[in-house]
Amino acid sequence: MRKAFFLWELPQLFLASILYIAYRKKIIKSFKYKHAAVFVAKGFKGGISLSWVIIINPANWQKKIITHEYGHSLQSIFLGWLYLPLVGLPSIIRSIIWKKYHLDPKRYFSGFPENWADRLGNR
Repeated sequence: MRKAFFLWELPQLFLASILYIAYRKKIIKSFKYKHAAVFVAKGFKGGISLSWVIIINPANWQKKIITHEYGHSLQSIFLGWLYLPLVGLPSIIRSIIWKKYHLDPKRYFSGFPENWADRLGNR
């Protein structure tokens, strides 16, 4: 079962490994949240969920953000290899647009895939 799970989320785990290696010396705290490992890293912009790995910056170290990112972890479990094109890419594009045009942060979470992540994370 573990091998199938690993293969199901291989692209996310590969990217998570790269980010972990890149930020491992900047990690100031790590802890478990449900089935996910959360790493708080100085200098990391925003937050990201790749399989069971969540990396956030210290400013995002809030329960709401962690539960949201956990929702993305659940999306990864559900979607497997489709997670990055269906959730990861739209989420990153949405984040870039919101930051570039200084849009209302509350509305950021009202559209796909963010609203789905919030619903899943708050279960």
